[in-house]
Amino acid sequence: VAAIERARSDRGAAHVALAGGTTPRRAYEMLAADGLDWSNVHLWFGDERCVPPDDRESNYRMVREALLEPAGIPSEQVHPIDGTADPDEAARAYGASLPGRLDLALLGLGEDGHTASLFPGDPLLEDPAPARAVVASKPPPRRITLGLGVLRAAGERIILAAGVGKADAVAAVLRGPDPAYPASLIDADLIVDEAAAAKAT
Repeated sequence: VAAIERARSDRGAAHVALAGGTTPRRAYEMLAADGLDWSNVHLWFGDERCVPPDDRESNYRMVREALLEPAGIPSEQVHPIDGTADPDEAARAYGASLPGRLDLALLGLGEDGHTASLFPGDPLLEDPAPARAVVASKPPPRRITLGLGVLRAAGERIILAAGVGKADAVAAVLRGPDPAYPASLIDADLIVDEAAAAKAT
C-alpha cells in the first residue's frame, strides 16, 4: 500500500506487477479488504501460464478471485497476459504494452529459487527482451514472463515467501547474486514467514 501511494504521489499513477502462484493469494485478499483507493493503479502480471484465463492454473484467475473482484478494480486498469495466443507473439505484444517503468514488482519465490517464470538453468535468463516465452521446469511448462531487466528496473521490488519448503531458497537469495537462484539476481526486499526464514543468517 505504501509503495502504491508513493508512486501515485510522485507520478500520478502506480504501475504494479503482480506475482502468481499460491503464496501471494493471502496478500491480495488483505489488499482487497484494505479499502485502498485503486484509482490510477494499473496492474500488470510478472508471468502467466499458457492456459485460458478461467483455468485453475491461471495467475489471472487467482488474482481476479482474490483481488480484482473483491476490490472492484476496473478492468481497464488490469493488463493480463494472453495465455491463449502464440506464446512468442503474446510475449512481444505484452512487452510492447508495458509502461516505461514499473513502480512495484511483487514477486514470489519457488523452492528452486525461481521467480516470475525465470528458472534456474534457463540459457536466456539474461535475455534483454522485456517479456518472453519460456518452457518451465515445472508444469504447466509453457509460460510467458517479464524479463530480469524489467523486474530489476522496477522502482520497488518485494519477494514474498512462506513455508519451510522455501527456506533454502530464501537463504540463497540472502547470500547474494547466483544464477542458480534467479530470484537472487533481483535486489528486493523479502517478506517471509518464520518457516521460510528458518535458514536465514
